[in-house]
Amino acid sequence: MTTRTSAGARARGEAGDVRVVVIDDHEAVLAGLERVLSRAPGVEIVAALADDDRLPALVAARSVDVVILDYDLERGDGLMACLRIKQHAAPPAVALYSGYAGPSLAVAAAVAQADALVGKAQPVGDLLAAVRQLAGGQRLLPALSCDLREAAAARLAGEDLAVMAMLLDGARLADIAGALSIDRRVATARAQRVVGRLQVGRRVTRCSADPMVGAWSSGCGAAR
Repeated sequence: MTTRTSAGARARGEAGDVRVVVIDDHEAVLAGLERVLSRAPGVEIVAALADDDRLPALVAARSVDVVILDYDLERGDGLMACLRIKQHAAPPAVALYSGYAGPSLAVAAAVAQADALVGKAQPVGDLLAAVRQLAGGQRLLPALSCDLREAAAARLAGEDLAVMAMLLDGARLADIAGALSIDRRVATARAQRVVGRLQVGRRVTRCSADPMVGAWSSGCGAAR
């Protein structure tokens, strides 16, 4: 796992609590996360939500440091929500939280500019550690091997390869539009198309269903 500074990290006072929003449409998971986070020292829960409807307003108000975002939302799309969040001038860190944290999702998460990918089967301490690291400005995602990048590129139209590359480099949609001399709406549609084509199937739990497992095992190891 690589660790690097997130360009969107928010500066906080040394004594300030980490302000967290949790989004998960599974009632029991949401309640469990809210209970764990409320007991964690130095963490303040801003909201625990079943969907991302209120998230844009919270992000715009700059009242969030870290978003724990369910990948597989019943209403909405976790990856698209993540990409939208990252268009803000000073976005919070985003940890995608999923029952499926395999290699295809790691690629899609990187393209959607998530800062971490945490599996729901991992110990809750891993999630808390990730929250604190993200609040400190780190970005936690597996490095993508050449094999993984090539496997992802093979699923895209040729005209979208440059969009994928720029998204992986952290470019905003406005910057992509400028670099490619296209309208912002066209850049947005192409970015959404890239993310959509890299998505793994919903409610998938077995790594054997992942078409990129071979590429992952040759370069990166198991996703966490």
